[in-house]
Amino acid sequence: MTEHNDMKGDDPGVEEVLDEIADLEEYAKLGKRPPLAKGYRLRVNGEAFVVYEPEPTGRAILTLAGLIPPEDYTLRVKLAGEKLRKVELDEKIDLRHPGVEKFKALPRDQTEG
Repeated sequence: MTEHNDMKGDDPGVEEVLDEIADLEEYAKLGKRPPLAKGYRLRVNGEAFVVYEPEPTGRAILTLAGLIPPEDYTLRVKLAGEKLRKVELDEKIDLRHPGVEKFKALPRDQTEG
């Protein structure tokens, strides 16, 4: 019997990429940092979406959620244990940051910039 030993996951300097989708809300509840994954499941206004990059912009998240044009919406991110924080359209959000829980998008009203 020949044993095949793949050494890729054994190097501590190399992060292992998961084959699956990392659910951000689940990792936030567990208090763990999401791993490097092929995709990240995030929630915008309670609806689940999958994004395939670890640092999307606010604009990309709004577009993914079908909130077009993104300039007409204000996006906020909820981090575990913190209040909602506004995300600018061109600001990158590191989805692998521990505690990224969910996103809330609201139409901009006439009184906002």
